[in-house]
Amino acid sequence: MTTNSSNQPNHTPQQNGYNPLTIDEVTRPRHSRSQDYFGELRDPMARCIAAPLLFLLFVFSHGEPLVAPLALLVLLGCLFIRLDNQPRQIAAVPLTLATIKLSCQMASLLSSSTPGALFLRNFSTDTGFIWLPMFFSISLIFIPRRDSATFKIVIGGSGVLLASGLLPGQGFVAIFYLIDYTLFIAVVVGIFLDLKTYMAPRVQNHPRPAL
Repeated sequence: MTTNSSNQPNHTPQQNGYNPLTIDEVTRPRHSRSQDYFGELRDPMARCIAAPLLFLLFVFSHGEPLVAPLALLVLLGCLFIRLDNQPRQIAAVPLTLATIKLSCQMASLLSSSTPGALFLRNFSTDTGFIWLPMFFSISLIFIPRRDSATFKIVIGGSGVLLASGLLPGQGFVAIFYLIDYTLFIAVVVGIFLDLKTYMAPRVQNHPRPAL
């Protein structure tokens, strides 16, 4: 006498040692510990700690010009924090080497007793050795939106500033002067575009009443 198969107890299939990868597992973005670590540095607590440290470094740099190369290393760290994982992996080695070379060139120039070095150390002819790296570092930490035009301008300016160490001789001085004289226009345009993008949805959601 045969019994109905529906009355038989259900046996769970045993899993073998072969577990193939699915398409979802391949296309799913991986969250590494480094991404979580860099994400924690953008927390409000980390920003509250970074603000006084950057301010002290900025003040101390005015009294001791040789501290200015240290600001470049701070900028490099802030730039790596805000970059996405793939761009950071691509730019990590060349930007690090360029920053090290730029720091050595800047320290050699600021410690030199030549007339050109004395001219650059004069406050009235500040090339931005001190305040430009600090400005970009603070902006990278406190600008929240990655898709904003201002953030992209800051990212581009930071990369160009650090990559100027690859120029031969004292060519980086020209890059500092160029960014110093064009940063005002670039930031104003970026803020205007961001405000225009932010205000457009608010105007559409609050139409004017008919007369």
